[in-house]
Amino acid sequence: MTRNVLKPGRRKGSSRFLELVKAQHKKAPRQQHSRRRKGSSRFLDHIKAQQTVAPATTKKPGEARVHERRFMTEDLELNSLLTRCAVDLRARVEREELRPAFNREAEISTVIQLLTSSEHLHPIVLGKARSGKTALAHELARRIVAGDAPESLRELNIYEVSPASLLAGLQFGEGWRANVATLFNKLSELGPVLIFIRDVHAAVGGGVKRGDDDDDDLAAALESSLRDSRIKVIAEARPDRWSAIAADREAFADLFAPLHLPRLLPPDVAEILRQVSERVSARTSITIEPGAQATVLDVAGRFILNQAFPGKAIELLEEAVLLAEREKATRLEHEHIVTTFGTRTGLAKLLLDENEPFDENALRRSFGERVLGQDPAVAAMVQKLALLKARLHDPSRPMGVYFYLGPTGVGKTELAKTLAASLFGSEDRFVRFNMADYSGEFDYAQLFGRSWGDSDAERRGKLTMALINFPFAVLLLDEFEKAHRSIFNRFLQLFDEGLLVNAMGEEVNLRNTIIIMTSNFGASIVQGETWGFSAREGIDAVERRVLRETEEFFSPEFINRLDGVTFFKPLSQSDMRQIAARELRKLFEREGLVRRGVQVELDDAVLDVLLKHGYSIRYGARYLKRQIEKMVTYPLASTLLARPSQAGGLLRLYVAREHIKAAWVTEEDEPLPAPAEDTESGQPKTVEEAAEVVLQLGARLKTLTETLNLLQARDRQAELMAEMSSPSFWDDPANAQLQLADLGEVARRVDRCDDLLRLYDEVEHLLERVRDRRERRMFPELLRVATRMQRELRFAELELCFRTEEDWNDAYVVVESNAAGLRWVRQLTTTYIAWAQSKRLETEVVEETTPDDLQARVTLHISGSGAYGLLKGEMGTHRIAETSGESRQKAITQVLVMVLPVPTETMAKLPVVELDVACTPVHAVGQFLRKLRASARAIHTPTGAAALATAPTERAARELALQLLHARLLWSRLDGPLTAAADPWGSVVRTYHFAKRSYIKDPRTNVTSTNPREVLNGGLDIFIEAVLRERSKDLNASC
Repeated sequence: MTRNVLKPGRRKGSSRFLELVKAQHKKAPRQQHSRRRKGSSRFLDHIKAQQTVAPATTKKPGEARVHERRFMTEDLELNSLLTRCAVDLRARVEREELRPAFNREAEISTVIQLLTSSEHLHPIVLGKARSGKTALAHELARRIVAGDAPESLRELNIYEVSPASLLAGLQFGEGWRANVATLFNKLSELGPVLIFIRDVHAAVGGGVKRGDDDDDDLAAALESSLRDSRIKVIAEARPDRWSAIAADREAFADLFAPLHLPRLLPPDVAEILRQVSERVSARTSITIEPGAQATVLDVAGRFILNQAFPGKAIELLEEAVLLAEREKATRLEHEHIVTTFGTRTGLAKLLLDENEPFDENALRRSFGERVLGQDPAVAAMVQKLALLKARLHDPSRPMGVYFYLGPTGVGKTELAKTLAASLFGSEDRFVRFNMADYSGEFDYAQLFGRSWGDSDAERRGKLTMALINFPFAVLLLDEFEKAHRSIFNRFLQLFDEGLLVNAMGEEVNLRNTIIIMTSNFGASIVQGETWGFSAREGIDAVERRVLRETEEFFSPEFINRLDGVTFFKPLSQSDMRQIAARELRKLFEREGLVRRGVQVELDDAVLDVLLKHGYSIRYGARYLKRQIEKMVTYPLASTLLARPSQAGGLLRLYVAREHIKAAWVTEEDEPLPAPAEDTESGQPKTVEEAAEVVLQLGARLKTLTETLNLLQARDRQAELMAEMSSPSFWDDPANAQLQLADLGEVARRVDRCDDLLRLYDEVEHLLERVRDRRERRMFPELLRVATRMQRELRFAELELCFRTEEDWNDAYVVVESNAAGLRWVRQLTTTYIAWAQSKRLETEVVEETTPDDLQARVTLHISGSGAYGLLKGEMGTHRIAETSGESRQKAITQVLVMVLPVPTETMAKLPVVELDVACTPVHAVGQFLRKLRASARAIHTPTGAAALATAPTERAARELALQLLHARLLWSRLDGPLTAAADPWGSVVRTYHFAKRSYIKDPRTNVTSTNPREVLNGGLDIFIEAVLRERSKDLNASC
């Protein structure tokens, strides 16, 4: 049936308007609605026979009451019914509780004409939420009470009801159907009455429950009552809902004449807000400047999309005024409005306040802290936030539509949650659907609603029900490729327009929503033989293949509506290590530990064991989290339960025989300082004693030169040098590389012996001057040089214990901790530089993190013969315990030192297809490197090993990351996991205690120094030598 839309007109043309209404009403067929069944006449008979109902019982505690005022009529039963479900608008007018309507004169005039017309048509005001429907009805009530209305309306009793209040308030006794009939019968007997029905669209389908004998809804129950000419009704409804009702329930819809509220123009809205501001200022004494009004209009217009002006702006203004009152402000500021709306919606101030700066690097760090190893995906989200901040996005579409591809457990869901928390204030604003549950043909109606559903929830559908209370949210559609094809097509419209129309005809605005689809599409490619192990296909090729097959699976129309398709790569071991550390921190914050006041210290070897058992390319971080629950929580629980009354204290997680264990760390467990070493006790006191020491040095040097075959080494060196001078030397590059490596090894032995021989010659010369020439003043110099030779000779002897050729390589020393440990990262770096300089080894800081990075890291390149073999015992955790202040509070800092062999030029390069390298620009100044401009990340895809580097240029960062990655892989083949100390110290190689009595100790060898300043200034020899001797004992080698 075709129905004309009634438009408001001026009084001058009112007769023509009424003629149109009458003509349309006469043409409308009076047929029953489609839901009316044969047995419904029994309900009408019941209404006609009904005269009285039992008096209402006393109101029970908790029972809904629309208004506390007792209705005063002579009929006590009517009073009781009205009290349960209605509001007396005359009383509210008298108390000046109703808001006026602005700029609605034409609409009010039209409503009055309909109410006074001889044709019994009830006006129904149609408009979006907050468009002013209720204000219009309330304005009419104000005018009727004030006498500013036609004579026939001035004496009307005016009541306000809604389907919700009728169903909730009249559900007693014989049921709501009988009580509704009694209510309207008695109102008609009372005399002329005007009933304002809010949200009348909810009457259709209202009150019907599955299994009821009577399937008539509230709309059917109201039909006969609304035909009574003694009852005048003004109703309101949403246009989308009313359009569906007009098509499906014509008999009910024909009782009403629709009046559409036109959309107000911006100048009209601004004028209404100005008038409201004047009224609010007069009532509250808070000044509302035009600038604040402009902010209200801007925020409401941009973000409150499911509602209309002017109501949404007025409501925001009044909420902001309440905040200003609580803060005892005299003026409404821009900040009050932003804070009010941010508190209500959770929307980030970054988007609400144009004055809020946009720090792209800070956002990248914030996202990168939670989503590791997925820099392209993080960059895409940061770019989207930049567009939203600059207002350059398309406002007629959702905020963003993205498709995330990749294997499970790599951060797709985590990034969606991070986005919800960052943009909308909470992870609760995250709505998730597993689209594998909607793979059938009939699942479409379940998701988008079924028009034949028994309840509003079924007619709306699960998608609407999930989003109806979340206008600002991240919608995650998991495993989207498994949904039915019809669902793909329906989402095309949603992606394009940002509007969802469900089976009830409701329009849900999703333009303040970010939609993210995830898919494991292509995961089989990543997890199959082409990923990593066969090395036939690099990660970039895998990504291109996955994206190509995704585009072939979905239609071009679908792909074109996406803002981006992002491939999530498998996580590297470095990423998984950080995830493990983060999950353990969450574990340490659980109630069982917090309530007892117990702190937990983590040994670095625990992370290594977790990665060994929990790193999986196929299952990602989820499998690692399960391993943490399995391997860590039980040792913690059993140790806690062993001391049920323990309050406070320190628990340490460590590794013993590949198992994670926990132990209480008490004062007795901590290393105690040994007596201070008497550095002078071993020094000769007389010239004769000095001569004996020199004689012993000569004997040891002779043994060393014979062991190293010095004479043969010299001959071999000369032979190789001669071959190098031959013009044909480079004809065979492979053989030339081998000979160069041989020359390097021979030259290293010769140079080491020559250095010691020269030093011995100097000692003998000094001894001759002291003993034979009696130059006693040279005796201290003799002792100094002899001590130096003892140390150098001792290290040369220890070098005989080197197990591999790589022990003679240069070394990378990587010193890292969290941001809180930055001071100690820099201190230990300075310590290693000082030690290397004392050994005449060259040092260079090749990379360091930016000062605001989440991880503090400095990498040293120490060049010289045997640097790696000497320093590899330094690899492990350096535990610093500082006690300070009157409370004697102890602060623990853990710094991880990695010592890696620098690959030589003769070593084979890593295949390019096994590498994934990405660079990110940075702009910072470091402690050791004054200019940091690029950060690189290199991943070895077969193993997941990774290396990071931040350097002055992108090229330097990229090359260094690859070099460090090669060094890590070389180290993993040579030495494996960290050396463990005695329980419970695990991977701790040195403990630094700074208190009233300060000392430094190696828990592996129990070597202790009570002079921390000397150690921090490079005095590491006693620790390095002790570790080398312990290793030589393990190899049953005598040094």
